[in-house]
Amino acid sequence: MVETTKIKLETKGLNEAQQKAVEYNDGPLLIIAGAGTGKTTVITEKISYLIKNQIAKPEEILAVTFTEKATAEMEERVGNLVNFGTYDLTISTFHALAQSILEARGLDIGLPNNFKILNEVETWLLVRQNLDKFNLDYYRPLGNPTKFIHALLKHFSRCKDELITPDDYLHYAESVKLNTDNVTFTEIKSKTKKTKKIGGDDDNEELILEPKRLEEIANAYQVYNQLLLDHGALDFADLIQYTVKLLNERPKILKEYQNKYKFILVDEFQDTNWAQYALIKLLTKDIPKPRLTVVGDDDQSIYKFRGASVSNILQFKDDFPGTEEVVLTENYRSGQKILDLAYGFIQLNNPDRLEAKLKINKHLKAKQPWEGEVKFLYGQNAGDEARLVADKIKELKEENNLDWGDFAVLCRANKQAEQFIPVFLEKHIPYEFLSTAGLFRQKVVLDSMAFLRLLDNYHESGALFRVLNSPVYKLHHEDWSKLLQEAKRRAVSLYEVVLDAEKGNVDMTSEGREILTKLLKILDRCTKLVKTDPVAKILYTFWNESGYLQLLSNQVDEHYRDILHLQAMFSRLEKFSRENIESTVHAWLNYYEFILEYGEDNEVTDDLNSNTDAVKILTIHGAKGLEFPYVFIGNMVEQRFPSNNRGEAIELPLELVRESALPSGDHHLQEERRLFYVGMTRAKKGLYLTAAKNYGGVREKKISRFLKELDETSGLPLHDDPSAFTNIMDKFVTEEEVKNQPVFPIPESFSFSQLQAYKKCPYQYRFQFVLQIPTFGKGVFSFGRTMHLTLQKFYERIVELNSAKQNSLFAPSDEKVVTTNTVKKPNIEELLAIYYASWQDDWFNSTKQKKEYYAKGEEILREFYRLGETNGWTVPVGLESGFRFKLNGATIKGQIDRIDRGLDNKLILTDYKTGKPKDKLGFDDKEQLFIYQIAAGSVIELRNQGEVGELRYYYLDNNSVQNFLGKDEELEKVKTGIIETIENIKANKFEPKPSKEICSYCDFKEICDFRL
Repeated sequence: MVETTKIKLETKGLNEAQQKAVEYNDGPLLIIAGAGTGKTTVITEKISYLIKNQIAKPEEILAVTFTEKATAEMEERVGNLVNFGTYDLTISTFHALAQSILEARGLDIGLPNNFKILNEVETWLLVRQNLDKFNLDYYRPLGNPTKFIHALLKHFSRCKDELITPDDYLHYAESVKLNTDNVTFTEIKSKTKKTKKIGGDDDNEELILEPKRLEEIANAYQVYNQLLLDHGALDFADLIQYTVKLLNERPKILKEYQNKYKFILVDEFQDTNWAQYALIKLLTKDIPKPRLTVVGDDDQSIYKFRGASVSNILQFKDDFPGTEEVVLTENYRSGQKILDLAYGFIQLNNPDRLEAKLKINKHLKAKQPWEGEVKFLYGQNAGDEARLVADKIKELKEENNLDWGDFAVLCRANKQAEQFIPVFLEKHIPYEFLSTAGLFRQKVVLDSMAFLRLLDNYHESGALFRVLNSPVYKLHHEDWSKLLQEAKRRAVSLYEVVLDAEKGNVDMTSEGREILTKLLKILDRCTKLVKTDPVAKILYTFWNESGYLQLLSNQVDEHYRDILHLQAMFSRLEKFSRENIESTVHAWLNYYEFILEYGEDNEVTDDLNSNTDAVKILTIHGAKGLEFPYVFIGNMVEQRFPSNNRGEAIELPLELVRESALPSGDHHLQEERRLFYVGMTRAKKGLYLTAAKNYGGVREKKISRFLKELDETSGLPLHDDPSAFTNIMDKFVTEEEVKNQPVFPIPESFSFSQLQAYKKCPYQYRFQFVLQIPTFGKGVFSFGRTMHLTLQKFYERIVELNSAKQNSLFAPSDEKVVTTNTVKKPNIEELLAIYYASWQDDWFNSTKQKKEYYAKGEEILREFYRLGETNGWTVPVGLESGFRFKLNGATIKGQIDRIDRGLDNKLILTDYKTGKPKDKLGFDDKEQLFIYQIAAGSVIELRNQGEVGELRYYYLDNNSVQNFLGKDEELEKVKTGIIETIENIKANKFEPKPSKEICSYCDFKEICDFRL
């Protein structure tokens, strides 16, 4: 009786289900904790209960979770509950637990106890630097040998999450190789639980390639693991895999840890992968009634892309017979209307949910007095959707006297957040974009990298532009406009103009000259340190002496996150200095280039508990574990939410997947539903679902099927027809006209290259054609100019030699066409002499690259001449023919490389291409020549010669031709697109459209805040 009274006192304030979960310690326990039901409270109270009631010593308790942040929070809570002295309680992430075990006992399976742990960037670099050891063929395209490193590393990590060893994979590959005719795999090394039939026609190419592909992956996996061991290193997935191996192969060591950890608690159990669950099962192996408590919610399993296996929680009771279950359904966060909406929706994942499998009730019941509000906001386009959100936030804030931090905008992907940021700025709404982007995509880090690149090369204009626009300098736009215009006029680098401007030789404001003096002074100071001091010291000198640190520290509320990012940056620099003999600025920049080539930097630098009073913009994945009074979930349209299932670049063969409780339904759609469920249950008082008719492109977007499913499961009138939403939305608004006057003049005429640049990325267009930031050239462009100039001069010589026979562009169209070998032409030696004289010697990366292009040009021209001799020569009627025509008031300009007259007297418009030849052309590929065809019908001199009969791309790389002719409807489509693009340019619509393909080759990626 005394014991019972004591227990009640120690756990007061808990509801009945929570109380049961805390007190039960007679065996395995599954706590199914719905959103907002206080699972962390239950875990920490249970630990406190065990210790205070002397059921367990602190050192006998192991609590495992997933993030350092969750670990710290749990430690703090337990510390507040158990308020006496210090104690040896293990609260750890899975990886930290595994690391501590391997550091202590890894020698027992041959691992060094001083192993290094490599992050994703470092493993990528290791593979890249040793690529020749992998003997890749299928996964090594000639054009980009490192293309598949990402995919292979992700695949290897997935293998380790499934506890698949290189031997397992090799054995499987050999089995496929031996049985490609017709075989059913019933097991692989007596471990496989699934079957797959391989058979069919021996001539089937896929059937022949598949065994080779699998063998290549298996061998690469083995090489990768050996490479890690040779360097005394492990990756993150190794930590769990080797710990499982250790405990499996060394029973005595396993027994030691079982004796040490008699009580085990696992938080967020639905997010465990197969290997992590295997580790937990090992620690409880052969124990009759293991004191194992797992807490989770299958409806909140949203990390499949990280290897999480929802089947773990679904089959827990099968793995641990006699498991007690406790279901927490009292929600302390949301209004009942929000909870009912979420519950009805997530039931569509049945029968693959615990509720259906265990016959339990997971319908959450609100403990809060408010009902909760659910509304739908529907805009005409992305900007309109963002304005509806902004207006609703301001309205709610004023009506209810709220803080900005009471609102969150949740997105399916980081990229979708970009539409909200400019509107929030326009409406003076403070916001924080809590991106999960890596360290090297943060603004202050980009500023810092720009300064370092400037030290390495003063003439890198993009870097200087970024530094001059950083918060510590903030050169006025009128001043840097004059600098840019002067640099363009004189065709010199921005740095040279800055030197002159600082001396008073460029018309600038006195404040502008002071800023330049300040910058040049710190550049001179740091330049003296470059040869002797490590990069970390030099960058700190810049931060300190430029006033950057002071600026951030004086405005902590505004720049709190920037300070965190600088701290993280400095830590990376110090680590680089410790681990590398050469730690100069130049060495660091080379390393940085590797990171950019790697393409991702997933180091998390954001503290999601920032106390800044601002609207939070973040992904739903990033919002897991958080809550907000008012939540907006945007982009509720098909292909955005739910997203398309991209799958894995290299799929793991089903025979090797160890999950036994795979979902019976569409696993991707089920995961997307769980993600939406998590988003909905972040809201306390108000949930606003938003969408737009159009996000760019030709077609309007369809309303998300999730809204239709909400309609079906909740009775809310959500339909495709906007008029059906009138009772749950405020109003429709038409698109507002944004009339911002441009700071810089918009170009008066437009070429195809300009229009294409805008189409690819309007923000890139802004840098190049509006701001006119100077850029370095590229060797491939120099080569292209060389080849164009060579062919122009060659054909000019042909025209000259055949002047009596020449078909002048302005001659009558019935004049005889000359296309035979009677055409006089220079010989091959003369053609090569023209080539040598036309050679453009600029922008090549190295002497080797220049020589390679030089030789390639000779080879192309020899083949070009041979084909001319075989097929006959023509006398062009136009060379490098410039044109200008009006379209909807705008001037379109261009230059046609060559114009011939065909045997049918119709014009042939030819454009030379030095890039990779294309076998098939889509509409976008043909657009340049479509514009030429439009010009031929618009420019009077061309129009008088009759119609165009053929459009040609001549690919010099292999001397091949792609010919076609635009139809009327295609030409009208081009005109419509050009008019729309120019209207957007004139309206200053320069939104970023980052993608890996575009950003990788962008001249402005180093100064762009949005680059991937």
